[in-house]
Amino acid sequence: MKTGFKELDNIIKLNKNELIVIASRPAMGTSTFVQNIISNVSIKENKPVLFYSLETSKESIIKKFIISNSMVEYKKFNLYVSSKDKTRLSKEDKDRIVYATNLLKNAKIYIDDIPNISIMDICLRCKKMKLEKDIDLVVIDYLQLISYDKSKLLSRDEEISEILKELKVLAKTLDIPVIITSQLSSKCDKRESKRPMMSDFSDSKYGIYTYSDKVLFLYRDSYYNKENKSDITEIIIAKNNYGEVGITKLAWKPEYCMFGNTIVN
Repeated sequence: MKTGFKELDNIIKLNKNELIVIASRPAMGTSTFVQNIISNVSIKENKPVLFYSLETSKESIIKKFIISNSMVEYKKFNLYVSSKDKTRLSKEDKDRIVYATNLLKNAKIYIDDIPNISIMDICLRCKKMKLEKDIDLVVIDYLQLISYDKSKLLSRDEEISEILKELKVLAKTLDIPVIITSQLSSKCDKRESKRPMMSDFSDSKYGIYTYSDKVLFLYRDSYYNKENKSDITEIIIAKNNYGEVGITKLAWKPEYCMFGNTIVN
């Protein structure tokens, strides 16, 4: 199973039994990145995917899927759905939107947007969907929004570790990869070099080190350095059990809700 990004796929694969953590500071496009992966797996590879979006509504997620697969700019798409005058869009744009909408209708993407869901409910739902839909991938956005049994009186750090352990067990039980996104602490913003490191996990350090098979960071220098006009995002492979680590580069295209496959060395 592949991410859909050529250079990244030369280094990693989405292997069965694996827990894959994709993390960044806010505004780096992590949610968009995993949605692009879902598009590749579900549409191009025709595999069923269960997607937990714990922060963003199902309607907004579907909108972003249509935009990224139609390559119609975000502003134009909003014009299409909000305006009664559809003539303000070109026929090509309208055809692209219809095409992408049909692609999504036929894709095996199952979206849950229940807020404050517990890890127990996630695991139960995943097992049910494996039996009913034979899902090949689970994606959860994001770690810090998963709730845990408060009766166990654990610290949040301990809760996060238990959540990660449950997700690793889930990946092995269902024999599929599980991807989860995570936010990083603000301490990397205070360093001279803002590139994330494994030590930047604030409340999940032990669990990340112990239970993850792969850890990827997203970093865009132009977010911090306003003189840098580049749209390049670094995908930093910080942990890759039995494989290489390193950095690949993708083009950030927010107007299309996607990352580009063009690599800049």
